[in-house]
Amino acid sequence: MKIVYLLDGTPFISELNEEGEYVYPNDEWTEVPPPEGIYQPFYYDGNEWIGSTREEWESNRSDTPLELNNIDFLNAQLISNDIEHNTKIEMLQQDIANLTNELLEMKGGMSNVSDS
Repeated sequence: MKIVYLLDGTPFISELNEEGEYVYPNDEWTEVPPPEGIYQPFYYDGNEWIGSTREEWESNRSDTPLELNNIDFLNAQLISNDIEHNTKIEMLQQDIANLTNELLEMKGGMSNVSDS
């Protein structure tokens, strides 16, 4: 595994493929990480990271709170429910695998379901 950065600072995890070569993003990227203390917006110009100072960032940010409309609120709620349900499903799948493993061990079958 290797981390590279898109030119907007987004990290990308590059993993090895079947041939043992790293798979890189389709967009332009660099191995140079954004420096500590740089503020949005920032970008990599091919030689160095260009960005805002804390003072510039603070002067450009808005102090008005973001207001969510009903659709944004419902989307956030649905995503939260989806994450919760997926977690519960994964826990149930693990419970089923554990129970199946115990049952097979009691019947003298396989010793570990997860190996099959």
